[in-house]
Amino acid sequence: MTLERKDVPKSFIPTFMIWIFLCNIAAIILAIIWAMQFPESFFFNATVSMYIIIAINVLSIILLYPMLGMDPITPFLRGALIWYAVVALIYIILGAFIALIPGTIQLLGDLWFHWKRKKLIENI
Repeated sequence: MTLERKDVPKSFIPTFMIWIFLCNIAAIILAIIWAMQFPESFFFNATVSMYIIIAINVLSIILLYPMLGMDPITPFLRGALIWYAVVALIYIILGAFIALIPGTIQLLGDLWFHWKRKKLIENI
């Protein structure tokens, strides 16, 4: 069974998108602050690491916006888990452990979306 956009509460998609957007912005801000305050904590050049973190999070924001046109609302948890694993691995290689915090919070948002979607389908 699929979940059509008309069956979803109006706040469902915007809440999720704002959550993910804010997590990515938080990761960017943390990367900038961390690179300025604690550059020695990165395993590689702090500036390059900061740019890589910013690029990953900007890409994540860009990939979020096609979701506005998704109808029916499709599951994407497997892709979200793969994205999290790859990004977490990159952060660990860079030594940017602080960026794992908003990344994990973003994953929690993905899990919430999946859980809420499943619950909405069961109630149809």
